[in-house]
Amino acid sequence: MMSAHRGKSVFKPLVKLAILALFSIWSFSSFFSPNATAAQWVKTISKNDSQIPDGTVVLKDVPYVTNGHERQKLDLLLPPSEEKLPLLVWVHGGGWEAGDKSDRVFYRFLNQGFAVASINYRFSQHAIYPAQIEDCKAAIRWLRAHAEEFNFDAEKMGAGGASAGGHLVALLAATGHTRMFDKGEYLEESSRIQAACDFFGPTDFNDYDFQDTIFKDYDNSPLSKLVGGSMAQKTALLSLASPLCFVTSTHAPIIIIHGNRDDLVPLNQSQRYLGALAQVNVESTLLIIDNQGHGFEGENYWREISTFFEKKLKPEKRVGYTKLLLIP
Repeated sequence: MMSAHRGKSVFKPLVKLAILALFSIWSFSSFFSPNATAAQWVKTISKNDSQIPDGTVVLKDVPYVTNGHERQKLDLLLPPSEEKLPLLVWVHGGGWEAGDKSDRVFYRFLNQGFAVASINYRFSQHAIYPAQIEDCKAAIRWLRAHAEEFNFDAEKMGAGGASAGGHLVALLAATGHTRMFDKGEYLEESSRIQAACDFFGPTDFNDYDFQDTIFKDYDNSPLSKLVGGSMAQKTALLSLASPLCFVTSTHAPIIIIHGNRDDLVPLNQSQRYLGALAQVNVESTLLIIDNQGHGFEGENYWREISTFFEKKLKPEKRVGYTKLLLIP
């Protein structure tokens, strides 16, 4: 684990950053003291960006695996705060074969008292499943190992993702009790998350209704490429890739958002998942977005998501619930 040193020599590589900080509204040095290694990833101190609070330290392309794949990197945004902030991690979608951590979906939480990370992971063309969830867990462990250095709370970590990213976040939430997918470095750290937000991610790859969508059984489908073969050949691996197969009472609290006209990932994927979570008394919510398909815009559901993360990651506001809501 890297430690946060405060000696005079450590700050020599940060002379240019210190000059920049003098002109920002907030001085990053009051809450964030990176060592010389971490300093190389600091790209900017934010100013005049409507999504990012002034004075936020932005770290880009941070490798969470030593000498790893080019995709095994993350971005980390640290708003100015004298107290340790909870951390939210965004996992992008793209059919496990496209997408990037530059997605700003969770940046809205920077103005609500959260630090935010956004991660890349290896695509199916780089490595088949379970490489993708192994990478997500490696990123969580790396972040937890460096929480003290970057001034966020290692015990208050949530994650969110859409589509393929939602699937991986649901897996993170469901597999906190097992070390099956923990590979590589920082194995002394937990990859468990404390709260999850799943936007229309698939949860059961053995479901025939799901297989009859765009992911149906042909050689070039995103799902076939994820598992390295047809669904008829890879039934065991499909089960290991299905969050539904890992549901226990240890599952992290979760909020799921799904459109009722989604023709790519059927709504019943999330409905059945909610039912399985309710059976083992996991705090869970399904927001059904009326007349929306696979992806949508709006603000109504964001209020529910914000309330969820506030309650789960800020202890003084914790409550438990399982519910289903229809959002017009």
